[in-house]
Amino acid sequence: MKKNDLTVTVDKLRQHPYHKYTVNPSDALKVSFLRTGKRPVYPIIVIPGPEPGLYWVIAGMNRLETLILMGVTEAEVSLLEITDENEIKNLIIDLNKQRIKSGRELLMEFRHFLEMYPAKKGVPGNRYSKISEEIVQTHNWVKDMVMLNTAFEGEGDIILEKIFSNELSISEGFLIKEVVETQEEKFTSEGVIDKICDPKFDYKRLGFGIRYLNLDDDIEYDLFRSFMVKDISVPEFQKKLEQMGRIKKIINDHDRNKVAIPSFDDVFTSENTHIIHGNSLEVEFKHPFKELIQCLVGSAEYGNRRLNRESTETSPGHNMNGQEYGMFLAGAYVRYKKYMAPDGSIYVILDDFRHDDGSLSCYLEFFVTEMLKNGFYLVGRYIWVKDNPMPRSYRDKDMVNGYEMIYRFSLDSKDYYCNSNLFLEGEKGKNERFQEGCTNTDGKGNTSRGSDYYQSHLKKLRNTLDERTGMDIIRGNVCNPEDFFREADEEKHTSQSPIYLTSTLILESTRPGDLVVDIWNGVGNTMVSSLLLGRKYVGVELNKDYYDQTCRRIQMTKEMLRGKDNDFRMAA
Repeated sequence: MKKNDLTVTVDKLRQHPYHKYTVNPSDALKVSFLRTGKRPVYPIIVIPGPEPGLYWVIAGMNRLETLILMGVTEAEVSLLEITDENEIKNLIIDLNKQRIKSGRELLMEFRHFLEMYPAKKGVPGNRYSKISEEIVQTHNWVKDMVMLNTAFEGEGDIILEKIFSNELSISEGFLIKEVVETQEEKFTSEGVIDKICDPKFDYKRLGFGIRYLNLDDDIEYDLFRSFMVKDISVPEFQKKLEQMGRIKKIINDHDRNKVAIPSFDDVFTSENTHIIHGNSLEVEFKHPFKELIQCLVGSAEYGNRRLNRESTETSPGHNMNGQEYGMFLAGAYVRYKKYMAPDGSIYVILDDFRHDDGSLSCYLEFFVTEMLKNGFYLVGRYIWVKDNPMPRSYRDKDMVNGYEMIYRFSLDSKDYYCNSNLFLEGEKGKNERFQEGCTNTDGKGNTSRGSDYYQSHLKKLRNTLDERTGMDIIRGNVCNPEDFFREADEEKHTSQSPIYLTSTLILESTRPGDLVVDIWNGVGNTMVSSLLLGRKYVGVELNKDYYDQTCRRIQMTKEMLRGKDNDFRMAA
């Protein structure tokens, strides 16, 4: 690269268009220049300009503007004879690396490196690693910022700038992204994004706070800001909204604009399964089987422990206290009461969640109370002990529970079906599938409890039942969301009930051929348990990705059963 030192008049120097750094002549530079005879220690760097005799400044604009303020008419410069545009852009970035930069300038450099290292098919991970080295950030940080840049580029630049200046975190950026995508109608006017960018805001409140208010109205913005900086609590905010008539208006608008939904949004039916794609709180419950529900089993949405739908506004439990969520959840099950067999059971797998203030919601107690009010009886209470729980929840500031509760409800406190063969078979030869022998017998067919015992093909399943503690305990590993049936582009379901767990509950409460239902179908683990055990199954699932995975698993499970006489199949 050829370099020439020369002296030119300052009126011949222009800031290069790609040099987007802020120019701030300073008194500190002025004092320094007075000591060096109005000659900067480091020369101003230029390249040939747009026409003969003019020069583009690519580094040293602060020095140049300071000299001009001091009355200097000529300046010493170093001329680099380069014309390649990419080389010039890279040089501008490199020559300004030591500058203290604003969030806007850091964002500009980040986008420069995005162009410098474009995404290339067949080159996994290479791009993020190179950019992370350039801007001294982690690989994952760069990956997240690429996603946020795609979402916010343009009117949302201020959000990105505040992340680069450490006024907002990456996680807060994703919270804003979620709200912008789910409430687009709130971001049609200029300046709304500017108004929601405040480092003092609690962005977990954003979706709820912006839903009811017009931020272009100064009075409503003041209320919104008070809520976001936690000057007022959620109940106080709701009360003020009710006084303004906003909540009532939203409800009325929703009711007026309701569209009648069909019986099913989508259904998939095979010989022993029927999967409904739709909201379990709204769809008409119809299926091709004549049976009533013998066992309704599954794990409901867990309040605000995780986001189950598009936003906190559409996910049940978010923005609800424990009593409200307990009542909501009970209402979901009460809706299916009329479809239950007289001796049928409902199993609900539950774990508590915390409110935004960190306190436990205690919704389990409210849920049970509400079920009792609606004519159900609590006839069983089990503990699912997890052998491999996550060790710690830093958000909740405590150890992650190594267990969850399972509540069993019936329509009759005495007359509900229980499979007597689940733990013990009393008559040898009653079922040809049962064979002598058990690891805890005395060698003569007697258990430690002194009664006859004949081991069935359910040995592995029974080994998950823990009698040593004197409590009803089901023990085993939590389910791995990276399971065998998932394809790379499908959404992970992170709260699956493992097959051994749902199998145990189905075995206890049903006979072969009975109907099992899960109104929170997920990716169909309850369905797999039902098919392996020779039961019929109906599932209801809102998430289209999970619904598709379930439909594919049906065929895979049928092939599994066709290929081998499974140990669980048609068990008594």
